Amino acid sequence: MGSIQDAPPGDSPLDHDFHSAWGSVYTSRSTVGDKEILPLWQQYAVDKAGVDRKYQLLLNEYTDLFTKVFGGYYPISLHAHATDSLMPTTIASLILNTTATSPLILDSPILRPKPDEKPEETGMRVRDFALNFLGWTETHVLAPTFVVADNIYGAGYGPMAHASKEWETSAIAAGPKPIVVNMREADEETLNAQFAAAKSKGCIGVVFDMVSTEDGLVFTPEKFGLVKACCARNRLLLIVDETMTAMRCGAPFAFQRPEYAREGIEYQPDLVIFGKGIGVSGIAINFGGVITKGLTYTKSDDIRQTIRFWRALVSRPIRLPILLEALSILRASVKENWPEQSERIGEAVRDVLHELEPKTKEPGAIQGLGAVIAIDRDIAIRFGVMCAIRRRSPWARLLPKLGSSSADRESLMRQVFGQESKEQRQILTREAERSGAIPLWCFICGIEATSDDWCRTCYLSYCNNEVCVQAFHRHACI
Repeated sequence: MGSIQDAPPGDSPLDHDFHSAWGSVYTSRSTVGDKEILPLWQQYAVDKAGVDRKYQLLLNEYTDLFTKVFGGYYPISLHAHATDSLMPTTIASLILNTTATSPLILDSPILRPKPDEKPEETGMRVRDFALNFLGWTETHVLAPTFVVADNIYGAGYGPMAHASKEWETSAIAAGPKPIVVNMREADEETLNAQFAAAKSKGCIGVVFDMVSTEDGLVFTPEKFGLVKACCARNRLLLIVDETMTAMRCGAPFAFQRPEYAREGIEYQPDLVIFGKGIGVSGIAINFGGVITKGLTYTKSDDIRQTIRFWRALVSRPIRLPILLEALSILRASVKENWPEQSERIGEAVRDVLHELEPKTKEPGAIQGLGAVIAIDRDIAIRFGVMCAIRRRSPWARLLPKLGSSSADRESLMRQVFGQESKEQRQILTREAERSGAIPLWCFICGIEATSDDWCRTCYLSYCNNEVCVQAFHRHACI
């Protein structure tokens, strides 16, 4: 009986799961073995209270490492899911708190709390100042919303789900609708007018992603600079959704690539949404952003204080086991240089696709950036690769793990794309049958697979949606 084929030393073997839990799995190797974190896991197993007493120390270590890895962005707000981070009300409260606890207020003899003043009076004065600084009215507080790019994923639920092109998602959307804008084609005058109109209706920020989850098109550096300028002009928060692109696009955050960093260098995104691939989801803040720069955070103590104030509003921002894993993942990203690795992976996967399918050499046939790759879903299906697919999109997203084997052409041909991958798939099939498991993802639509009637030759399965059932049984085996 076979075993999983060898991978490069220290790396894990490849397979044809380029879905990677919607891109949230960066590595197949366990991070538990990290030499700095392993003793904590071992202690946790027998002395949980002892590790609990180190919680704040570990959280501070995580915050420091995150800020170093992501070039000055602090993980201020931590959540279970990226959708929770993209709630307009959460963002509004976060920015109000960050303003209220800023040096702009606390260092001002006029604005800071006074010992002989009633708390209600202090609160009202600080709130009025914050609203004026942000250019907000009560509408921005009571019914905040976002401007979003017309090709953005949106969110799985809540207000941002209104922007989804999947009816199953938009049908359960709740809350004020975001204002959808075509940022790809709008010129400066049009974009500025749309942003101004949105601000007057309660919009507090502009949300977009660097690589479209709809079709893989990349947000150009020139357009990035234009959006930053229009946000600054209209006092709108600049919010980049890097849930899928962090670490995968040649830089810690995709907008930190050199071609983007050169555009409108005086303005930086205020907030970044990050996802579970980094171990936990949340909101990262930069204190030199379009709006946040005006809050005059320059001292480390002031920054740490406002982060503590915000995190103190919940019992614990992140559970201890998740914190240990998140810290291990960040350490692995540094050790293995995932951003640099993602460039090599992207080049290798594209080269294999060009070799196996000449149509992919045509302009626009492959979209994406680094190790976020979008191709025609029919081509992906023909190769028998599990992809992150939006059900009604003609595009499939290939999101390989960031191990060195993903950049190795021979491994890609032998274990993922080529006819030779049949042997690897058979090994996976035997392992699944021994454990009673099935392939994780529906080969047709990308959601969780549910059928026990899966293909033992290709190691592929499907969900119980009628369309997927019919399409799956038409697939040609490797």
